Amino acid sequence: MNKIILTIFFGLLLLVGCRVVKPVQLKNEVITSSVVRLRDSILQEGLDGEALYTLMGDVKPMSSVVSFSFPIGNGDSSIQLDEMVLPVDSLRYLARINQIQQAVSLIDLPDLKFVLVPYRSAYSKTRILQLSVVRISKLDSLLEAKSQFFGQYGFAPGADPAVVLSVNEYEKKYERLRGYGYLFGYPDYAVDFFVGAFRESDVTGKHVSRKFFHIPTFERAEGNFVYAYPVDYTPGLQDSALYQRSETLLKRYKLLRSRYTNGVDTVLRAYELLRDVARNKV
Repeated sequence: MNKIILTIFFGLLLLVGCRVVKPVQLKNEVITSSVVRLRDSILQEGLDGEALYTLMGDVKPMSSVVSFSFPIGNGDSSIQLDEMVLPVDSLRYLARINQIQQAVSLIDLPDLKFVLVPYRSAYSKTRILQLSVVRISKLDSLLEAKSQFFGQYGFAPGADPAVVLSVNEYEKKYERLRGYGYLFGYPDYAVDFFVGAFRESDVTGKHVSRKFFHIPTFERAEGNFVYAYPVDYTPGLQDSALYQRSETLLKRYKLLRSRYTNGVDTVLRAYELLRDVARNKV
């Protein structure tokens, strides 16, 4: 259900390591141009993928934007009680993470909240940090509609998206899966099936056969916005409506995208595009 993890060490983070060309003044801080470029790179990843359906519309309450992977996890259970878990030579990765956080903090778009959450990891050397975007109004509607599920955590409309996502990530297996299913905007029947299929596999040790419903993104026709359904189920009106809403939004993005692409390096001015969309300028 989660987006395929992207390793960005020499992609997005390559921008972070660029020589500073000119500092710019933003939010009362001097921010390097490399961090500004990183912001656009992050947003482009989202717009070209499933996050389009949260960034430019309300199809999905939440979407994955990009995942970052760093060798900062505790891979040694024998030091779980120690204070000095992270080796000194690994502290440099925290500086990179700080630059990612700086780039994310520069994103100021109405009704959108960006949340960087570390994936739960039990004694694994690699730590995945997932950047997600939440449409706040859509999350509030979801928390109200699914109050009998999210209410067990005390979540109600107005809850901080960062708290909702963090609690869900560190929940027990089946609650975590159901929570993500709702947050990612999958149909109820698909969420029920997915959680039930995992439970059945855990009990029987056998894989539960399934089919997949794919909704295209700019990046690819299949594999980004996708959910599983039973092999004996025929997609119906609910699935069709979700597909059509998404397709309409994708067509709009394709029309806009070329206007915000620099001619020389084909870099998308993603933040400018989203600000103009929010201001109804395009």
